Amino acid sequence: MRLILLHPDIAARSCSDCQKYLYLDRGPGQFGKRVERAGIPTLRPKGVKTPCMWCPKIPPGVKPIPTNAVEMDDKAYAAYLHYLECKAVGGFPHDAIVRRNAAIIRQAEDAAERMRQTRSGHAMIQGLRGVL
Repeated sequence: MRLILLHPDIAARSCSDCQKYLYLDRGPGQFGKRVERAGIPTLRPKGVKTPCMWCPKIPPGVKPIPTNAVEMDDKAYAAYLHYLECKAVGGFPHDAIVRRNAAIIRQAEDAAERMRQTRSGHAMIQGLRGVL
């Protein structure tokens, strides 16, 4: 959930696609689009590493390689889409699994919002340091 909430562009990119094709990634938090020439995706040249070292799909403390990436599976994505639908119409079915999933997703949303606010605060402080 954290990935889809904080890095939706990366959540939408599969690791196999990233390994196969070249992307304009520049560093942590600076992920770009897939490189295309005449509308055809550019294959990743041999020896050009994937951006696993700064990819948010790699959990902290593990070796940054594609096999260690954590991707959202189809079931979890379907549960998230169902949550968004229920949230949009303002009602959830009286189902224990739906309610449990909603609670988990809501906690992830709250944590992601706190992270965004922290990042904004840090950016503001950095900006003020340049002025003072």
